[in-house]
Amino acid sequence: MLGRRIVLASASPYRKKLLMDAGVECIVLPSNVDESLQPKIKPEAYARELAVRKAQATAPRCGDALVIGADTICAIGDEIIGKPADEADAERMLVRACESGLQRVISGIAVIDTRDMTTRSAAITSLVEMRDTPIEVIRAYVKSGEPMGKCGALCIESGQSFVKRWEGSYSNIMGLPIEWLLPTLLELASRR
Repeated sequence: MLGRRIVLASASPYRKKLLMDAGVECIVLPSNVDESLQPKIKPEAYARELAVRKAQATAPRCGDALVIGADTICAIGDEIIGKPADEADAERMLVRACESGLQRVISGIAVIDTRDMTTRSAAITSLVEMRDTPIEVIRAYVKSGEPMGKCGALCIESGQSFVKRWEGSYSNIMGLPIEWLLPTLLELASRR
């Protein structure tokens, strides 16, 4: 479709599936970069910077390619909520999200053209309004193992009972803002 090799600098099966569903064949080559940043950085800047770092770390290993880096976080106000460390952390995250009522899901996204290291990046935000959910329901969900490895301890597909409504890009909530990514890939692939 694009006439260029596409490399996804992420091991996320959701991101690969979103690309494949959009008709984009890709090679997966995770970046394994250090994801710690300054603690006072704003959530949007945090996600965008990590996406750029991931793409930059992977680009030298790709030859002629378009390299995609992505990072998804949740935020309540300016508090960044990542992936849970364990079940207790997952429960704490879900209780906090349900009590706050609204969280932002922010995906940092970057594409690097390895021919000249041209970089396009963005931070795309979707809103998720949470339901006030009983602790027993939260604990059962945590015990299922579903929250582990998920931003904010919630998978939008399996955790629909926690969600009152969402706004913005659904693919962004899944971890890859396809509406921004596809035009960016086309633009970079068509350059001479």
